[in-house]
Amino acid sequence: MAMGAEVGAEDMTIAETARHMARMRDESFKPIPENVDIYNKLYEEYSRLHDFGCGGNPVMKRLKATKAEAGRSTEAASTHS
Repeated sequence: MAMGAEVGAEDMTIAETARHMARMRDESFKPIPENVDIYNKLYEEYSRLHDFGCGGNPVMKRLKATKAEAGRSTEAASTHS
């Protein structure tokens, strides 16, 4: 593998190289309940990304609008705290 001789990569299999490169952690992430609407919008957009560049998919405009909306809700939440 092309990781470099300093780690002995020339003798590694692909699986060994992947294990060396990846660092698995025993942690998980839980969604913030009040952000579920934004998560769902983002999921829809990323699901459409495979069509990006083929025309007819204004994904960047929708992502920017979602970002702006998230910023507004974050600002509103911080003023109510």
